[in-house]
Amino acid sequence: MTEFKFTPSDINVAAGQVVFFLVNDGSGTSHDMAIRDSSGKTIGRSELVSAGDSTVFTVTIAAGTYTIFCDQPGHEASGMHGTLTVT
Repeated sequence: MTEFKFTPSDINVAAGQVVFFLVNDGSGTSHDMAIRDSSGKTIGRSELVSAGDSTVFTVTIAAGTYTIFCDQPGHEASGMHGTLTVT
């Protein structure tokens, strides 16, 4: 995570329990990662990660296509989003 993007922004995983290792490589802004399903419901959210810090985020997820995004005000609109494909 950096200001204002995820790298990679397109992620492919197998259904079930998924572990994300989130690293905030930004220079001063805290970020999180949230997962939204096709109905608009947020199904998971990491803790807030300060610049230079990291965290592990675990979620159990079914097959489908989801949006990943930073839930901090204005971050998604600034381009901090991507696609999570679960097979």
